[in-house]
Amino acid sequence: MKKIVCSALMLLFAFGSVHAADMDKAKLMAAVKHAHPLPNLMRVIVKNQDMLALSEEQKQSVADWMEKHRPIVKELAMSIRDGEKALHEAALNGATKEEMMAKLDELLKKRREIAELKIDCRDTMRNLLGYDKLQEVLELYKDM
Repeated sequence: MKKIVCSALMLLFAFGSVHAADMDKAKLMAAVKHAHPLPNLMRVIVKNQDMLALSEEQKQSVADWMEKHRPIVKELAMSIRDGEKALHEAALNGATKEEMMAKLDELLKKRREIAELKIDCRDTMRNLLGYDKLQEVLELYKDM
């Protein structure tokens, strides 16, 4: 009986760990989506590489772009999330208008950085994939 109970507990812990990892990923995706209104084309490109008939060179270029820029966007998005919480708390705790506007300016600067990276990504993918393949990506994105 102890073995069954221990096995059941281990199974629950395993499922809990997987669920927690999924929740962390979901929170990150929500934070990134909240941080800017621009489309995330990389997810569509990576998911549909074969359908888009990307060459090995194109696949590697996409992977290189993601490896370089994804951590930057992630850090900015999480920083925006944390900064919004701090701004909210500052408002509740009686911060001055000047203090709050300074915090808001920092948030807006980070949002702009993400927007610039997303626009650079779109333009880079247009150059890498060509106009027609980028149009396919945009249609796939719209269908999501």
